[in-house]
Amino acid sequence: MIKKVRHVFTYRKHTTAIRLLLNMLIEADGADLDLKSNSQIHARIKSDIVLLSEEKTDAMTIESLVKFLTGNTYEDFKENKEFDGAYALGEKYRFRVNISMNLHGFALAFRLIPTYIKTIEELNLPTALHKLAHLRRGLVLITGTTGSGKSTTLASIIEEINKTYPHHIITIEDPIEYKHNDAQSIVEQRQLGLHTNSFSHALRAAMREDPDIIVVGEIRDIPTAESIMEAVNTGHLVFSTVHTLDARETIDRLIAIFPNEEQNRVRVTLASNIEAVISQRLIRGISGDMIPAVEMMFKSPQIQELIRNKRDHDIPDAIEKEGISFDSITFNRALFDLTLADKITEEQAYQYASSPADLKLMFTVSTEYEDKFHSDTKDDVPSLKEV
Repeated sequence: MIKKVRHVFTYRKHTTAIRLLLNMLIEADGADLDLKSNSQIHARIKSDIVLLSEEKTDAMTIESLVKFLTGNTYEDFKENKEFDGAYALGEKYRFRVNISMNLHGFALAFRLIPTYIKTIEELNLPTALHKLAHLRRGLVLITGTTGSGKSTTLASIIEEINKTYPHHIITIEDPIEYKHNDAQSIVEQRQLGLHTNSFSHALRAAMREDPDIIVVGEIRDIPTAESIMEAVNTGHLVFSTVHTLDARETIDRLIAIFPNEEQNRVRVTLASNIEAVISQRLIRGISGDMIPAVEMMFKSPQIQELIRNKRDHDIPDAIEKEGISFDSITFNRALFDLTLADKITEEQAYQYASSPADLKLMFTVSTEYEDKFHSDTKDDVPSLKEV
């Protein structure tokens, strides 16, 4: 394989090089392919960066790949130093592509986007997420760090709506990742830079295009956030993503986007219209598979009151106390349940916990966990006769 890579980089055209490298990623069951000028080829496989080839890439060939992928936007890329796009490998595989510049030249990151959109059950997500497919208005935020599966979860929910209800769904993405074919719904997908110049402009236009549901790839700035608030205030259902860790941080971050004099107004709008904040983290489980740990904050009178009265710090306690009534669950509780189900270890639960101290207390006082611990270890304890 190493010789093959060297042959391609030296003699073949860039399209062949890309296909070979991406096929290497697919064969390795990887998620991301990372290329850098004059560097070895790496991939992310089950959350770890691994070496795919010891052969270093050729700087000139990497630049030709960049020119090919950016196309007529190459001059803009050189000016902005950033590029986001997509690449299709036949009809079966699609990739999100990011290109950047660094000390040694160019860096390319390819993220594999499965063409088949998995269901909530297939993704091992909580069944309570099905509730989101039946909403009619309001704001739903899917949050997490890069690589936590936000886009996959959002696509699963949108596809369930698409297969269930006769709605008009408009998505604004950067870039388009999962492709939705019309089923019960009409799904209109727009890509930033290709079909529109900004999220905020596309949002304002979308509200005049008879939508039932608007999907915004990411909330990045005040104009986008303001347009989303306007959309939910006019009775639309809006889904979007935010790079935050949990529900409390998401509420704080969204309000903090706005100037101080606007924040009280935003709080009132958010308290009235927020339907759910779904935050997730992917953990390599005991089995070796990636396991989603999911915090779910669904709207309730108490959550609305806390947001309205600037008591965001009390949101985790409210989620924990009223979780059974509203299907909400904190990260700590989700991690505790995964540990009890032998999906992850206790050490991993502490590592990913929002509050390790609170989680430790949860383990300490739980009779359920204590019973499991004794059940798992009783065979290792010698009997009186053996002693």
